[in-house]
Amino acid sequence: MKAIWELHLNMELEHLRLAAELFKKHDGRNPEEVAAPELPAPVTFEPNKAYLRDLIATQIDYTTLGTGYVQEAHERFEKMQEALMGGEKAPSERVIEENRAKSGEEYRLETEGPHPVGSLRLDR
Repeated sequence: MKAIWELHLNMELEHLRLAAELFKKHDGRNPEEVAAPELPAPVTFEPNKAYLRDLIATQIDYTTLGTGYVQEAHERFEKMQEALMGGEKAPSERVIEENRAKSGEEYRLETEGPHPVGSLRLDR
């Protein structure tokens, strides 16, 4: 794993070196003049389940229409799906149901409580 990481690090460093050369050649300046003096703080990963559950609960039916967001367009999407699928469920939904029937388990975990949208809860 370390060798793969080092390989990719070296590739990125070489890209940076080449970009710096091209910058000097075509812009006539040193890259240090425009580069940040230090690296930004690293990104931290934090739990976001509560935020996502709130988004799902309040915005699952939103879609775009032109430059705005609307809820009614979801009904248009469902009608389009109905016309495309001829009354059958989408392949993704069929796979979910087949897996549930085969394994007897749900692939989705409700670790933070029931799904915020009633029609998508496991106990439906």
